[in-house]
Amino acid sequence: MVIGKRRKNLIKGKKIVSTFTIVVLVLLVSSLSVTYAGNRSGVSLPKGTPLKSLAVIPSSNLTNNEDKVLVAALQGIVAKSSSEQIFIDEGGPGATWKNYMSTTYNIKLNDQYSTWPLLVEHFKDKVKGYIVYDMNNNASSLNVATSLSGPMNALIIDKSQEEVVRSIGITNKILDVSGKNEKWAYDNYKNLFSKSIAAELNTSIYYHLRDYAALTNSFTFFDGVTNWRKGVLNGLNKGSALMGYGNNEFDMIEQASQKGITSIPSDLAPNLSALSSIYSTEGLKQQTYSNPITKKKHYVTFVISDGDNIAWNLWGLNEYFNNPDRGKFSVGYGISPTLVDLAPAALRWYYENATKGKVKDHFIAGPSGTGYIFPSQMSSSDLDTYVDNLNTYMGKADLRISEILDQGALTRTDIWKKYLAKPNIDALFYFGYGETTHGDIQWVNNKPVIAQRDVLWDGITDEETLITNINSRPASPTTADGYTLVLVHCWTKSLSDIKTVVEGLSPNVEVVTPDEYVKLVKQNHAK
Repeated sequence: MVIGKRRKNLIKGKKIVSTFTIVVLVLLVSSLSVTYAGNRSGVSLPKGTPLKSLAVIPSSNLTNNEDKVLVAALQGIVAKSSSEQIFIDEGGPGATWKNYMSTTYNIKLNDQYSTWPLLVEHFKDKVKGYIVYDMNNNASSLNVATSLSGPMNALIIDKSQEEVVRSIGITNKILDVSGKNEKWAYDNYKNLFSKSIAAELNTSIYYHLRDYAALTNSFTFFDGVTNWRKGVLNGLNKGSALMGYGNNEFDMIEQASQKGITSIPSDLAPNLSALSSIYSTEGLKQQTYSNPITKKKHYVTFVISDGDNIAWNLWGLNEYFNNPDRGKFSVGYGISPTLVDLAPAALRWYYENATKGKVKDHFIAGPSGTGYIFPSQMSSSDLDTYVDNLNTYMGKADLRISEILDQGALTRTDIWKKYLAKPNIDALFYFGYGETTHGDIQWVNNKPVIAQRDVLWDGITDEETLITNINSRPASPTTADGYTLVLVHCWTKSLSDIKTVVEGLSPNVEVVTPDEYVKLVKQNHAK
């Protein structure tokens, strides 16, 4: 579930282009040495060149939005072919990943290229020229330039930067798209774009995700939930990934799911070109599994929301880990299995730094597995492809439980059979989109599908109400009434709020991790 990221759609300009102009542009593109993404891939998502060193530039040194865009495009282009890459250091969690890659994977850090002209000078042999856009007068030209940057190996620059870029020695102006929009780019260049990945990205976002879009030759657009968007999704292969985020959560996920496309919320994720360039997943294991002993207790597990959101995985979740109340009670976190491809160092860091011992931090796959889909909206064949891919990711990421986010689908055993037939998926946690569920437990392939019973969410359920709800329930581990699955809304509640709930629970209530919760259900609840 991705909450708190509603953004206003932007109106795209239109410009009539002559047939002669189009012919000239096509001939120009055909003369370029086009580098296509996809020659390096993880489980299913493209990755950068295996990483050896990083040129680190602080985000504070990029003083305007045009500078951020330029460096992001350069990041992605460089990551296609070079083991020396670029990292935009935002501080905080971003610095954590940078330093962890250095100490754990022996990645050399270099801070001598402290301005964008220095970066461009150093890496100019990686680009074949530049594309001009106009941020102030035609915002959609930014997405046009982003889309073409990857396949043309072109730096993308605003008109205001052209003089400096040319003085550095990059003088080949490949295109000027200042007056163009995304529909023009798609109509004239769609054969250049990846058929397995695209990016939905608001033009008010400048360097987050744009590096990965350039790396992967992703068509980049932002159009709301429209028929044109449907056509773009139709142009992708079944099972493809749609990175970024749109402007209408339910409708955009429904439309993508119906087209067999997996949405991976990531519009605010920085440095994915570099983070994906780590390849080692050896020893990527959780260290917090345990086999609980059944007591006559009411069992509760808390799961932090938004595990599907790559930006949350890289930022908010890391900040949760820095909360001083972590380690005072057991808790579960949703996390994206695609971090195996997109940021394996971050996933390893979480596993290594998880609280272990009597209380534990434990991870499960965020909704609805590999990425955000509504399983009930996928065709049977598309869902088969999806869960096959998910099973591989679950094995690589050492995740055993998957969250499901859907609407009105709790009793769809035909869907859950597909998930629970897979050897790497032990259970499903069902969280209804805008619906109330009551902790039902059903069995499919001798594995449980467990519905959420409560939420801890500002404006819906507060701490005192949740305490009262849980304390009123029986200590009855042989029935569904003996268990409470709580979804914690990550944007409005913290570990400190969970601590308030835990401290208010009666002695006959025990808080466990999600994996312990599932094992207790399997041991005690009649199938």
